[in-house]
Amino acid sequence: MGEGDTKMKRILFMTVGTGVGPKSEKRINGLAHGLLTSIEHYNPDMIVFFGSENSKKTLESLRRQYNEKRGEKLETYKFVEIEDIDNFYECYTKIEEEIKKEEDAEIIIDYTSGTKTMTTSAAICSMLYQKKLTLVAGERGENGIVIPGTESPREQNLFAAYDKYLFDKVKEAFNHYRFREAINYLKQIVMPKKEVDYKKFIEGYDLWDKFDHEKAWKLLENIKKVPPENKEFLGKLASSMNLDGQEELLENKGKFLVADLLNNAKRRFKEERYEDAVARLYRVMELLAQCRLSKFGIYTSNVKIERIPSNIRDKYNKLKDDEGKVKLGLQKGYELLKDMEDEVGVKYADDEEIKDLLKMRNESILAHGLKSITKEDIPRVERLFEKTKEYAKLIFPDIDDLMEKAKFPRI
Repeated sequence: MGEGDTKMKRILFMTVGTGVGPKSEKRINGLAHGLLTSIEHYNPDMIVFFGSENSKKTLESLRRQYNEKRGEKLETYKFVEIEDIDNFYECYTKIEEEIKKEEDAEIIIDYTSGTKTMTTSAAICSMLYQKKLTLVAGERGENGIVIPGTESPREQNLFAAYDKYLFDKVKEAFNHYRFREAINYLKQIVMPKKEVDYKKFIEGYDLWDKFDHEKAWKLLENIKKVPPENKEFLGKLASSMNLDGQEELLENKGKFLVADLLNNAKRRFKEERYEDAVARLYRVMELLAQCRLSKFGIYTSNVKIERIPSNIRDKYNKLKDDEGKVKLGLQKGYELLKDMEDEVGVKYADDEEIKDLLKMRNESILAHGLKSITKEDIPRVERLFEKTKEYAKLIFPDIDDLMEKAKFPRI
C-alpha cells in the first residue's frame, strides 16, 4: 500500500452525562445506549470520553452493553476527567487539548450527553476547529429519555454559523482597508461563497491601495461585484502605466493620479495613519504643480530651459545639477509657476497657510524631521486635505466626480 493510501485515524470525542435524576439507573442505561449507537455508526479507531467522576457509571453501562451486543470488550478509549463540569474554561480547554494532540486524525465530536457547559464547549470546539459535530436523537419517552431502539446519529452543521461570523470579519476588515487581514479571515471559511471570487476582489483592491494599478485592473476587470464606476476609473488609470515618460503620463492621466492619491490619503487618515496621509497630500501638491507645468511643456524631472520664458530663464539655468539637468521639487515648481504669472503659482506664493501645513510632512519622522503626527494634529491634517483639494479643483474642476468614481466600495 502506498503512502498516499494510508487510512486517516478516526477518533470519536464524546461528552458523558451522569444520568442523575428520577430512576437514574434507567437514565444511565439510556444515555449509554445512545452513546453505543454513535459508536456503532462511526466505528472509530479510538474514543475519547469527557466527564466527571460520576460519569464513569455511564461509561460502565456503556462497556457492559458494548460487550453484550458485540461480544467483545470496549478497550480502545481514554477517559479525560473534568473536575468542574459547569466551568466553561475547564471543559473547553480539556477538549481543545485533546484536539491539538490529534492534528492528523479525523475527529468527530458527539455532544449527546453531559452538562450544558460540557456540550456547549464541545460544540464550540467543533466550530472553531472545524470538526464534525453529531448527536444521537430519537423518540423520547418518560422523563425525556430517548427510547432505546429509536436512536439515530444526526450531524449538526455549525460551519454555516461560523462562516457567517468569519465573513462578517472579512467585511469589517475590508471596509477598514485591512486587506491582508480580510484575506486571512477568508482562508478560514469552510464553505466559501461561490457567487463572488472574494479573494481576487480583496487582492485587487489591496493592489490598488498600493498603487499597483495595472495588476489591480487585471484582477478586478471581470468581477461583477466591482462597481462600474470603479472599473471605469481604474481602467483609465491602469492604461496610463503603459505610457512612456512623465510627459504622456501627466498629459493623459494626471488628474486620475491626483484623485487616486486624495482618496488614498483619506483612507490612511481613517486608519489613523496620519504620517502616511500627510505624505500623500504633500505628493498631491507636488503633482499638481507638475500637472500645471506640463501644460507649458515643462516637466520637473528634467526641465528644458528653452521652455522657460526668456525673462526668467537665467534664474533656473543656475539650478543645473552635475549632469546638467534642472529638476524642480514642490516649492521650486510653484515658484516657477509664479514667475510665469500663472494663477496657481500666484495663489501658492501668497498662501502662507498651505506652506505652514506642508511643514508637517518635512518635519515628520517619515520625512526629514523627528516629529510624529498624532491625534492632536488631526485638525491640521484635515485642513491640509481641504487646502490640497482646493488646489486640485483649481486645476481639475471635475476632481470631486473623479474621487467619487475611485471611492472603494463597502461589502
